[in-house]
Amino acid sequence: MNHATSTLDLTNQQEAARVLPQTPLVASYHTGWKGLTFIHYCHPPHKTVEHCLLQHSLVITDPKSCFQAERRLDGKFKHYAHGNGRVDVIPAFLSRWTSWDQEVEFSVIAICPTLLNQTTQELMQHEIELIPQFSIDDPVIQQLALALKTEIQTGCMSGRLYGESLGTALAARLLQNYAVSKPSLEFKANGLPQSQLERAIDYIKENLAQDLSILDLASLTSMSESQFSRSFKQSVGIAPYQYLMQQRVERAKQLLKQQAISISDIALDCGFANQTHLTKVFRQMTGVTPKAYQKR
Repeated sequence: MNHATSTLDLTNQQEAARVLPQTPLVASYHTGWKGLTFIHYCHPPHKTVEHCLLQHSLVITDPKSCFQAERRLDGKFKHYAHGNGRVDVIPAFLSRWTSWDQEVEFSVIAICPTLLNQTTQELMQHEIELIPQFSIDDPVIQQLALALKTEIQTGCMSGRLYGESLGTALAARLLQNYAVSKPSLEFKANGLPQSQLERAIDYIKENLAQDLSILDLASLTSMSESQFSRSFKQSVGIAPYQYLMQQRVERAKQLLKQQAISISDIALDCGFANQTHLTKVFRQMTGVTPKAYQKR
């Protein structure tokens, strides 16, 4: 790395603007997601400053785009055709610059190295190293990026637990396909000890109205967030986020039967962002709307 290279933190909006000065169309700075930052741009032709990032980064191009790009990464130059939804995977702490020749729409996802280490700490006894990738076709990353974008655009109604679960899924995808030392995907997490499972379930039920995170739940045990998520699913059969939504709907059912408060108040009491959010999730899980359920 030469002396002129700036080391930047993409979780800081001002530092991100030093690399990509265009104002983002969508960004996750306000979400409180741990270890994960999502930014979506429509950016005019640009050549970035020489820089390195504190985070691993994914660049996901718009499916309708097609353009020429140049990149120097860790001293190695590359000119290539890009776009059509293709993905770049760039490890943290590597000196780089990038340029492109036309207005381009793309997403950038910054993943804290700690998140990757936590995702594999129970699987591996050594640190992983990502392999840089350019203009690859990865439908899984594309779909996860779209889910993050949609979640932000709809006001993060699903809460921190959902966004952080998508981050964990991205970390697992990187480790599965683009790490020097691959974890075994055949690994099966042991279920939570009964006392820890009961503690986690009680905590969820007592805090349905709160914006819970994976860290909130994992802190009840001695596990990392990723290990807790896998162990919880092994015990219960569904992921923590799905269980939280299930319990919120069950609580909503109880309140709807009482007919003592409005559906909009029930939504807030059960942890939904608003009545529309409650209706969407309730219909997905029961096949009917809250109002129809109340009239039964």
